[in-house]
Amino acid sequence: MDNKLFGRLLREARQRSLMTMEGLAEASGVSGRAISDMERGQSLPRPSTLSELMDALALDDAERRRLADAAARRTARTGTPRQLPPDLMVFRGRTADLAEIRRRTAAAETPGAHAAIAAISGMAGIGKTTLAVHWAHQMADRFPDGQLYVDCHGFDATDSPLDPGEALAGFLRALGVPSGDIPDDTEQRSLLFRERAASRQLIVVLDNARDSAQVRPLLPGSATSLTLVTSRNELSGLAAVEGASVLNLDVWTPDEACAALAARIGERRCRAEPEAAAELVALCGLLPLAVAVVGAQLGAAPRLPLRLAVAELRATQPRLDGLTTDDRHVDVRGAFSCSYRTLDDATARFFRHLVRHPGPLVSTEAAAALAAVELPQARRHLRALTAAGLISRDADGRHVLHDLVRAYGGELADRAEPDENAG
Repeated sequence: MDNKLFGRLLREARQRSLMTMEGLAEASGVSGRAISDMERGQSLPRPSTLSELMDALALDDAERRRLADAAARRTARTGTPRQLPPDLMVFRGRTADLAEIRRRTAAAETPGAHAAIAAISGMAGIGKTTLAVHWAHQMADRFPDGQLYVDCHGFDATDSPLDPGEALAGFLRALGVPSGDIPDDTEQRSLLFRERAASRQLIVVLDNARDSAQVRPLLPGSATSLTLVTSRNELSGLAAVEGASVLNLDVWTPDEACAALAARIGERRCRAEPEAAAELVALCGLLPLAVAVVGAQLGAAPRLPLRLAVAELRATQPRLDGLTTDDRHVDVRGAFSCSYRTLDDATARFFRHLVRHPGPLVSTEAAAALAAVELPQARRHLRALTAAGLISRDADGRHVLHDLVRAYGGELADRAEPDENAG
């Protein structure tokens, strides 16, 4: 049994009841488009939707069983997209964040609810993609019509941000639309995508988005689908207009960071030198990407005592030289540079002055004084730096500079023109 069998049984039951498709939609509360997709074998209903249809058709017990049996054979679908990247085997921590995402995305599992959109924001290297992919894998069995994934290249060292139309073409092909039937216009592609997703239960992961405008055409718009967005930008526009729930990701706790390091180099090694392990993750600023880089380095040197690794990292100047790899995508300096490249010249100059602040917490007034600009200008620059994921804000409204971001900015400031440093 497959979708086409369910569609045929539903159509026959509707015709026996002498109901038009519009009449069934009105009686059941299920959209006519969704019913049409079911009858054409394009989708299968959720249990709650199936119950509403059978009640509206006034089916007897035998007919209800036949329809329910056909609808239950979801695993027989062909062409179901499975585009998620692999889950990270050494994923650790984020218990509180996972619980918060579950709370905020519960709407996707509630009949009749609004579309569930969760945006995970935070600085480069904070683990946004890892968290989103891990959560999507955990939820995959609850969304049997598949998972769509795209890297939007919003903050990328080599590529320009992905055009939404190109992403939509990939989604439509994954959902079975022949290439020749995909419209040329991005808006028309977006409409067709929403039509195809309307009666499906999908997880859509929009990774590394530049801003709300890039994401908006890629939203399925269906209350039966779950959309996860990651971005260094807080995506306030997506929250304001589409009702997205934004989770700002922070660095790991010390315990989470130590657990992640142990997962990479072995618990026995960390237990043998607990103080050195704790100091190592502290030198990484508890930043997941930095801990991953150090873990990879130590994994390649299994006999190196952790205390020597601490001494080497402390002695490395500049500090970020100790957190490099042969791949800019997993290089701490490279990750920060992708954010810095999005800044205009004035904001970049402001950032180079801001990193001279001696502590991690900076008020707007102090930032303006450091850069010798008026407060309105300082506020604009600080908003731009927040949008680029280079700074964040604490509960008291102060701006937070991560230690490694300050180290990166210090390198830029040291290379700046002499007259800028003098100013």
